[in-house]
Amino acid sequence: MSLTLEIVTPVGVVYRKGELDAVTLPTSDGEIQILPGHIPLITILDAGAVLAISGGSEESIAVDTGYARCIADTVSVLTESAIDVQRFDEDEMQKAREAAEKALEEAKNANVDPDEIERLESRARVAIAGLLAKSRRKRS
Repeated sequence: MSLTLEIVTPVGVVYRKGELDAVTLPTSDGEIQILPGHIPLITILDAGAVLAISGGSEESIAVDTGYARCIADTVSVLTESAIDVQRFDEDEMQKAREAAEKALEEAKNANVDPDEIERLESRARVAIAGLLAKSRRKRS
């Protein structure tokens, strides 16, 4: 028995992997771990790292706020954006965070459309989540 994880953003399925031993989610109430055979679940996600665990190895995917659903050994994450932190080094992620925060500050001072501010806040949250996921991987 194993799990399948799929992460869906407005552009479509950005991550899908099966044969997982566990999936860890950053929920609004704290981290939870889903194991095969878990009861059906719907939960609210905070920005953070989704961990796909298989055979003792761990893959981190930084996600923005969203929702997760667990049904029949499939964990579906619905979020505005997600990045695979293995594809970027820490310096790139730090630069992305700084650029997102700078753009957000400029937008707030320029009285920009609230939808644009929300998009920039989302970019900053995902960049920060990516940095946290990267630092977590270094510690383990």
